Amino acid sequence: MRAPQELFTVPSGRLNLEEAKPLAHHGSGGAVPTGASISTGLPRLDPFLGEFKAGSVCLLEGNHPFIAELLSLLSNNAVTQLGKPVVYVDGGNSIDPYLIATLAKRSGVKPAAVLSRILVARAFTAYQLDTIITDRLDAVLDQAEPGLLVVACITDLLLDRAVVEKEALAILQRCVTHIETSTLDRQLITVVTKRLRAPASRALAFDELLAKAAEERISVERRKKGVRIHQHTRGTLMDYVPLSIYQTTLDEFTGGGRDG
Repeated sequence: MRAPQELFTVPSGRLNLEEAKPLAHHGSGGAVPTGASISTGLPRLDPFLGEFKAGSVCLLEGNHPFIAELLSLLSNNAVTQLGKPVVYVDGGNSIDPYLIATLAKRSGVKPAAVLSRILVARAFTAYQLDTIITDRLDAVLDQAEPGLLVVACITDLLLDRAVVEKEALAILQRCVTHIETSTLDRQLITVVTKRLRAPASRALAFDELLAKAAEERISVERRKKGVRIHQHTRGTLMDYVPLSIYQTTLDEFTGGGRDG
């Protein structure tokens, strides 16, 4: 897939990738099917988290590396299960192409066939994030027709003290409004992540704004052993010990996706 709109690139890194070939799948072109959904593919976790559904925004918040692993799982499954590309806006240099390549191999797919269908735009300033989401994203979504939109670490750059609080809030509001509209209009599965910060006034304002925008809100808290996952929408808690995905056995990992 040719990366549109210049800022969006394929995250090949320094991987020695095979020639990418399109995945054969009934949902590989056009809009996301109504009712489409994906899951992480982790059998012990998916009944608790539920499915990530088209037309809705899910907020994942927390500082644990497990959140980045969840994004890799969802990205792989969007490509291999739904047969749809992924658009990934990264505000925290969080994407791990090596992990996605590992997951693709476990799904029985060449890594290049997955990585070539993930379009990544990395923002390094709050103003770049604003430009990517409010000015460039629509054209990329129209061209790529993705199944999954990821906006990772959406508030990291907005906490920079060089950006005054009022302006940071205005940028976040613009970005969130754009994400909501794009998600509904295109029936995207959208996942936004936010790292937790000290309760400064702007961080608390960010929390309130994002919580209102998300239909599903899930937080991951580091515990002495594993993590505690809070599904805020349902008011449920789960203690979970995540294995390294590089060590997860095939019995513990299955692809997760469904067309409605």
